Amino acid sequence: MPLDPAQRYQMEQDALTAAWEAERLAACDDAIALLREIADLERDDDGDVIIGTDADGHNDLMSRITAFFATHDQ
Repeated sequence: MPLDPAQRYQMEQDALTAAWEAERLAACDDAIALLREIADLERDDDGDVIIGTDADGHNDLMSRITAFFATHDQ
C-alpha cells in the first residue's frame, strides 16, 4: 500500500529532524570534551586558565576550539 503525500512528507520531515538532532548532540559532545580539557588546564593566582603556546605561538587546544566554532557557528 503506497503512502499518501502527507505521510511521505511527515516521514521526510521526521528524518530531517532526527538527522539535525543527531548533529547537534554530536556538536554538544565535542563542546563538552573541549570544556573538560579547559577545566583541567593550569590556573594563575586569580583562577584564570593559563593557555600556553609553543615557540611559534601555536596551541593545539585553541586551534581545535577555533575549528569547532568555524564548523558549528550557525
